Amino acid sequence: PAPAAGHSPAACSGPVTAAAAARAIAAFSRPGDLVAAPDGSLAVIEAAVAAGRCVLGLIPAGGRAVAGLPAGVDPAARPLARLRPGGPGRLLAPGDPDAGQAALAITGCHGAGCCSPEPGGGDGPALVYAACQRVLAPGGVLAVITASRASDGGQLADLAGHAVAAARAAGLVYAQHIVLVHAAIDGDHLTPDPAAAAAASRAGGTQIHSDLLVFTKP
Repeated sequence: PAPAAGHSPAACSGPVTAAAAARAIAAFSRPGDLVAAPDGSLAVIEAAVAAGRCVLGLIPAGGRAVAGLPAGVDPAARPLARLRPGGPGRLLAPGDPDAGQAALAITGCHGAGCCSPEPGGGDGPALVYAACQRVLAPGGVLAVITASRASDGGQLADLAGHAVAAARAAGLVYAQHIVLVHAAIDGDHLTPDPAAAAAASRAGGTQIHSDLLVFTKP
């Protein structure tokens, strides 16, 4: 979907960074586990193979070419990644072989106030979270990484609240909310992320954290 009215691409909190994905992968999976990227996020795919996880990327219709793995992926690790065209809706077909196979699924912001991580791509939250519920094994974890930022008019969207509601509607259980601070630990104080500091002049101020929302499949 296109950015919501009043939101510029620079203010989009939809795409998941490789660093944030790596933290979720380290916390909620083990080497050899299957990690799912239901929206085809290359950052999630790159982080998963770097951590020695198998990864399934569901490439949205109209999105990038299926063969397009990140250049930073070690050639020796590329066999760990499997990309499927057709987007998250493919998982909802009866008898899909990937259903119930993943230990972890990772996605970002979807729906009102978000932009698509891929020009021409992207799916609504109901479909994405239904696909996450479908691909996870019982006891599996969904990690949603997002951040609320103000629109050009100064209004703050409750993206975390929207994600919780959509995931619960898909049958997932809300388990935890973790704050990812955009700063490095330097002795006894925090050093702000240079990218966040550079964005301080934008409407809405500096983004100092992201939200990591954790859900489980019963």
